[in-house]
Amino acid sequence: MNIATAKEQIKNAVRIYLQKNGEGEYLIPVVHQRPVFVMGPPGLGKTAIMQQIADEMGIGLVSYSMTHHTRQSALGLPVIVDREFDGVHYQVSEYTMSEILASVYDCMRSTGNREGILFLDEINCVSETLSPAMLLFLQYKVFGGHQVPPGWVIVTAGNPPRFNKSARELDAATRDRLKVMNIEPDFKAFRDYSLENGLVRSVISYLDIRPDDFYKVTTQVNGMNVVTPRAWEDLSEMIKYHEALGIPVTDALVSQYLQDPDCARDFALYYQLYQKYKKAWQVDRILKGGADEAMTAEARSARTDERITLAGLLLDEVREHMDACVKEHDRLAEEVAQLKREKAAAEAGGEACPEVEWNSRRDEVRARTSELKAEVADTQNEIGNMLHFLKDSFGRGLELSLAVNDLTASSRATAFIGQFLSMDYFEESRDLLLSKRRDDLLSEIRIDF
Repeated sequence: MNIATAKEQIKNAVRIYLQKNGEGEYLIPVVHQRPVFVMGPPGLGKTAIMQQIADEMGIGLVSYSMTHHTRQSALGLPVIVDREFDGVHYQVSEYTMSEILASVYDCMRSTGNREGILFLDEINCVSETLSPAMLLFLQYKVFGGHQVPPGWVIVTAGNPPRFNKSARELDAATRDRLKVMNIEPDFKAFRDYSLENGLVRSVISYLDIRPDDFYKVTTQVNGMNVVTPRAWEDLSEMIKYHEALGIPVTDALVSQYLQDPDCARDFALYYQLYQKYKKAWQVDRILKGGADEAMTAEARSARTDERITLAGLLLDEVREHMDACVKEHDRLAEEVAQLKREKAAAEAGGEACPEVEWNSRRDEVRARTSELKAEVADTQNEIGNMLHFLKDSFGRGLELSLAVNDLTASSRATAFIGQFLSMDYFEESRDLLLSKRRDDLLSEIRIDF
């Protein structure tokens, strides 16, 4: 499965494990709550999705990498305590609370969340002395005699041994206590994530052209070449700061993140082309509907990389305007709600805002609402102009598909379309879906003799 599917599966498991009966008891006993085990290559975002799940569900998160833990740090230190039975006094060894469980209680204390995820990464890298204790922990959620607090779901992760020299295959007894999810690199899932989290368009457009460069782990004579989704995301973040500060994005920078010489060189070259295309194409003119036949013909004769880059540049500009409209709409909605609350309070005999001030704020909201309506209309026209230009230049090909898919995949774009509509978007998305369905049907009925 891909990382997006794994996220949904983990989220579903957490939701089910946290279900309670009428008496407030968890429906699934702790012993039957199999910890999730996410197995997959490095750099796919396993740790990142844990934070996303915790944020979306409003629960706590404690993360630990198991690679550095010894038996003592994971289980706690032994201490001697006095015991008595039938008048006989004796001493026994117990364990202090482990660092891991102590962190769970610290999280509950600092956040107020009584439920959460305890995420243990690199679980298949624990030392041999710790392995027996880990087996007990995975089944009974006990570390050194101390129970994981109720309401905390255990999620683990690891890399296959071929990617990590300290990793090893889990034995049958351990795997039989886990809810196993094997994940693989998937460009579409990463692309959707990139749109949602604002990776720079130069990275997205390059990977649209060279999707095979999205994930590369190869062994060479002089070592391993590694390019992962994490590397692309971190490079994107660094590019943002370089551009904001006017610092050139060079081969030396790119190669620090894309640790494959060919991939680093190709992206560095493309980045320079991207900047050239950004200056050459009059994006604002196209979005305002000013593209003439000469511009359409020039786009039609462009190379594939330039076509995809142009589509990306148009999308970035449109999505920025869509996002601004949605944010202003939300601000105005809150201000209108506040004005209504104040008016209702005044009518109920409560403390009232001075009428002059209230009327002034109302008039300001009305003026901004009129401005927003104009901005929405302009943005709707921009969406139509973009889609028409791409269709006139390239037909219903890759470029138009990318534009429609980006508007569909981005929550910011769908929020605009959901609130304000875009008939051009609906028309093109419908036509593309019909065209795809037609091609699928033709493929299904094709007979080879």
